[in-house]
Formats: sequence, structure tokens, C-alpha cells
Amino acid sequence: MRFYKLWLILLGIGLIALDKFSFISTVRDTVVVFVERHVSLLFYRVKNYPQLLILNTTQQQELARQNVELKKQVEQYSVLLQQTKNQAQDLKNVQGLNADGMYNDFEQIVAKAVLDVNFFMNNQLLLDVGKNKNIKLGDAVVNKDGVIGQVANVNQLNSQVMLVTNQDFKIYVQSAKSKAKMLAQGGGNNTIVVNYIDKNDDIKPGDILETTGLDDVYPDNIPVAKVVKVFYENNGFNSALCSPIVNFDQLQYVLVLQK
Repeated sequence: MRFYKLWLILLGIGLIALDKFSFISTVRDTVVVFVERHVSLLFYRVKNYPQLLILNTTQQQELARQNVELKKQVEQYSVLLQQTKNQAQDLKNVQGLNADGMYNDFEQIVAKAVLDVNFFMNNQLLLDVGKNKNIKLGDAVVNKDGVIGQVANVNQLNSQVMLVTNQDFKIYVQSAKSKAKMLAQGGGNNTIVVNYIDKNDDIKPGDILETTGLDDVYPDNIPVAKVVKVFYENNGFNSALCSPIVNFDQLQYVLVLQK
């Protein structure tokens, strides 16, 4: 009996030593920690799954909303940047209009166009200058492309321009090729109508009509309209439907001319 007890004691001492000084204890502790950690995590997920699911959905919705807002901001900044570039280029173009001395006989005032749908519907344009910049009724308004219209109303800080497409607007024009003179009138809906064209005048679609310089409002040879269609009448005259040279939807800066 004593022999067995001695062997048991020695075996116990050996196992304790083996457990303390060998890799077995390390493996055992690692396995225990691993199992305990994953079991605890599994119980936590099972217990809190509904809350985690709701939280995850809420976070996704918030992130989606933030992404939409961020995209809107990026688009707005892109538009503002493009407008700034366009305005800078347009201002440079307007300021360089008199490079050849065409407007030396005119007082020149640079103004910014205010694009307003209500004015466009009435074929009018709003400018950010008025009596404060000595704008007067009847002043001519042009840009790098051609004739825009004429000042029809002036307030202290702004003024209204009657576009060449306004049905109350009239201007004498001439063919850029033949220099034949004719009267043009706004037709509304972004059109210009020319009546009483002499049948001997060779006016064709695509021809450019420009100012004559005889009205003391505009210098000569400024583009006004492009002929779209010619109507051959039976009264000794022809007529033509034209489109304005200037694209009013893209106006930035304009030049007001005073004789």
C-alpha cells in the first residue's frame, strides 16, 4: 500500500512539474481563453441581435443620408466653381470688346445679368446696375456675341432690358453680305421677324443680320440675328424668321453703351 501511495505522490509531483514547466499549460490556457471568448461573444450576439440589427440599419440610413448631402454639396460647389469660371471668362470677354476701338464713341458700363424666369417670359433681362451707375433709358446692351437689347426701365440699383426678341423691340438691320437694309422686330418665343425685305435682296437661311449704325444707339456691324427661314410673299416684299445671335440663357456680364 505504501508503495502505491509513493508512486501516486511521485506521479502527482511529475504532473505538476510537467504542467508548470512544459508547453502543455500554455496550450491549455490558450484553448480555454479562445473557447471562453468566442462562447461569450456568441451569447452576446444572440442576446443582443435585434438591437444590433436596428442599430446597424439606423447607421446605414444615416450614412446614406450623409452621402446624399455630400453629393449635393459637391454638385453645388461644382456649379459655383463653373459659374465663377464662366463669369471670369465672360467679364474678360466683355472688357475686351473694345479692342478694335468699335465703342470709342460710346460710354461703356459693365453690368452683370440677373437671370430671372419671370423676366425671360416677357423677353426682358434684369441688370444689377441702374441710376447708381448712370444707366439711362434707351441705352444699348451688347456682349461678345452681339446685340442683347435696349434699356427700357431704370431704377436706383437695377435696370430692365428689352431683349431683341420682345415684340415691342424694333431695330434697323442690314445683311452682313449685301448690306441691304431692313427693319427687324421681336417676335417673342426667342424669335425675330424681318418684314418688307426687297425681293431683289438675296437673303437666305443662315445669313447674319447686323446693326447699321444709323440709329445712334448701336455701332455698326454688330451681329443681331441669324436668318432661319425666308417667306416669299406676293406683295412685292419678302419676310424672314430669325433667331437672336446671343444665347440669353448663358448671359453673365454685358456691356451697356451710351452715345
